[in-house]
Amino acid sequence: MDFLFNLLPFLVVIMLGVLLGQLFSKRAVSRTAQKDRIVVLPYEEFRKTMRKGQLVDIRKARDFEADRIKGSRNFSPRFLKSKKQTLVRRDQDLYLICNRSIRAKRLARKLLTRFHKRIIVLEGGFQSTKKGNVE
Repeated sequence: MDFLFNLLPFLVVIMLGVLLGQLFSKRAVSRTAQKDRIVVLPYEEFRKTMRKGQLVDIRKARDFEADRIKGSRNFSPRFLKSKKQTLVRRDQDLYLICNRSIRAKRLARKLLTRFHKRIIVLEGGFQSTKKGNVE
């Protein structure tokens, strides 16, 4: 009986180790899934494929009105994160544009749970379109 009583702390430590290992392995899988579903493309590749999904500009409305990519829609990040929004389809790729791609990358990580397809971010943001023609 004393043997089992002395063995009990070791068994508890082993069980905790197994549980923590499973937890961290799930996180590692989810991070690789993020890398597969969030794609950052340079302007030329982005321009070639952007008509295959939904083109969403998350810049401020005044910046969007001043200059935009033809066919894009302007939504705030707060609107896209809301659970009640139904204007952006969840079954298509989502193409995100912001000023320099920093906000779009951050938003893409938050939106992964709501979108089933990929989220494509324009590398360098709208500033990168200045080098080429805006369509």
